Amino acid sequence: MVGEFYASFRQPDAARAAARDARAVGFVVEVHETGKGRWAIFARRKDPFPPDEQQRYAARLRAIAGKHEGTHRRFVREPAK
Repeated sequence: MVGEFYASFRQPDAARAAARDARAVGFVVEVHETGKGRWAIFARRKDPFPPDEQQRYAARLRAIAGKHEGTHRRFVREPAK
């Protein structure tokens, strides 16, 4: 399975800190401003993963986001090629 986990934040410093933590546990992460006063991280696994691992990775990212006062929003699966 391939796709991105998405989490949102109110502060850019919080988004950057969450990105660092997510990278430390194996996610590839981008930080983006999504609107005035809103920031997001888009995190993906470097390699495809089995579908039954999605919830485990989502829980990990949810915990990281919560630690930095963010909210894990969703996983967006990349269409099969």
